[in-house]
Amino acid sequence: MRLFLIFFLFVSFWPWEKDPEGVKKSSFALSQPPALLKTLRVALFYEKSEVRINVPAPYEIESVPAHESLEKGAALSSVSVRPGPEGIRVGPNLYRASGIRVEAKTGELQIENRTYRNAIQVLKNPKGTLTVVNEVDVEDYLGGVLPSEMIPTWPEEALKAQAVISRTYAVFKNIENQNFPFTLSADVASQVYNGKSAEKPATNRAVEKTRGEILVHQGKIFPTFFHSTCGGRTTRADYQWKIEPHPSLKGVECPYCRASKYYSWKATFSASEIQRRLRKKGFLVSGIQDIRAEKIDASGRPRIFVIRHSGGTLEIPANDFRVALGPDQMRSTLIQVARSDDGEFIFKGKGWGHGVGLCQYGAKQLAELGYDYADILRYYYPDSEIRNLEQYHTLAAGSDGPVPAEEAQGTGIKGLFHKVKNYFEEY
Repeated sequence: MRLFLIFFLFVSFWPWEKDPEGVKKSSFALSQPPALLKTLRVALFYEKSEVRINVPAPYEIESVPAHESLEKGAALSSVSVRPGPEGIRVGPNLYRASGIRVEAKTGELQIENRTYRNAIQVLKNPKGTLTVVNEVDVEDYLGGVLPSEMIPTWPEEALKAQAVISRTYAVFKNIENQNFPFTLSADVASQVYNGKSAEKPATNRAVEKTRGEILVHQGKIFPTFFHSTCGGRTTRADYQWKIEPHPSLKGVECPYCRASKYYSWKATFSASEIQRRLRKKGFLVSGIQDIRAEKIDASGRPRIFVIRHSGGTLEIPANDFRVALGPDQMRSTLIQVARSDDGEFIFKGKGWGHGVGLCQYGAKQLAELGYDYADILRYYYPDSEIRNLEQYHTLAAGSDGPVPAEEAQGTGIKGLFHKVKNYFEEY
């Protein structure tokens, strides 16, 4: 299965991002200068014993976090970087530092045969292994994200919608995780990012045509979650995760993803297989007797699954249950649970993903119907507005105030709401 499908599975939270009360914030003020908000730190690799770095043009190595210059040169030819007992070894040279930063003066370097932009940090972990982090501008980052997040041959307006929400999500996480060594990962725990090597002309155009644009609600940025296929209706973020309720993440009707091959599906598991997968994720169950979907929300998704087993009863948040069973098989939580004659559990479901935010197959269909990316975004994220990150900071600092919503968003969204109603009546 190609990588662009993998990301559809879920967008999850970092393990260290725990509020003292266990509930994550759903919005932040954009109070920092754009240059700080746009410079991302993306973890490419974890727990590596060695990485190979190639810089085909002038470079500089400095220590982290002291920023002391350690080495300069005309090129760095496929050198091995390894942790040492007293620092980090770059080829034959040992630098007594907890991390190094390698900057490509012409803007490109290779790590493990993949090209990235700007600079990388190699950080020594407490266990003596290495974490590799790419420092990259958000616009360059999006060039390596979009081809993995949406099929590049899809309509341009859908690609532009994806560019805006991928940019918004990245900036949001950059604020949320600013005190950590990195703010995003390059895998499905965040957004799939494959560097400059992944860039495609169509997705690069979508990034450029939306340069700097993010979504805000009442002037604050929020996490613009997305997924492959909602199955008819999106759901609330606070029903899926421990996050503050947010007006733009409350769910909408979506009859536009019926063309997705993931619109309906079926998965079958034996009781012993479910038990094994749950125990692997830390849910201690044995002798599963029954599984019930409960606390059904307005979208038809359960908020919890109740597992009756020989040791008692266990309640599991719905998305945790889905991920534990395997999001490539248990594609969503919009399901019905049945039992076969031989005791297996049958899950008949709709959609693929957590169901929060933008439905990508729905966005594709809306683009094909002639709606522009601003209409698509306003539909899936109600009460949100498009702002340019550079302009927004200037306005927030005290000028004539925000751009009127109708200027930023277009005028077709009212018709789109009526279109949904009519679309449902046709089926």
